[in-house]
Amino acid sequence: MPESPDELLAVCGLYCGACYHYRFTLPEGQHLLSEILRRGRDPRGFDCKGCRSDTLPVHSGCAQCQKRACADARGVMHCGLCEAFPCEQLRAFQNDGRVHHRDVVQQLEDLREQGPDQWLAAQAQQWTCECGMGFSWYEETCAACGKPVHSYGPDPTV
Repeated sequence: MPESPDELLAVCGLYCGACYHYRFTLPEGQHLLSEILRRGRDPRGFDCKGCRSDTLPVHSGCAQCQKRACADARGVMHCGLCEAFPCEQLRAFQNDGRVHHRDVVQQLEDLREQGPDQWLAAQAQQWTCECGMGFSWYEETCAACGKPVHSYGPDPTV
């Protein structure tokens, strides 16, 4: 579990709690190991404690994220609080072909409206099966009960 729920609030509007890099680090996320190995990737590159975590490891893509660096430089918790929102960098990210990136501007608008606590609670609920097990963006069935889950479907980059 994160030390602070804010660690799961990525600056770009993603919910880290549904990211397979984060979920892989949880005891109940070990089923993702077979997917990582199937892709021929090194599992060590998949550990992450959340975008805003001060605890290593943070996934290399997040640790070197320009949006995170920009938000830090501007002193904002997330891009939705920036005076330049939505900027070209965020729009490019939204339209980079990754299915889970396509909703980031809407997520940030929701986050501004709801506030971090309510938004994080809604995200946690969205990415949790009715049996109580969390799941990631591209899982199609719950690893605990086997029921279909409402995700983005299979990862199109595989």
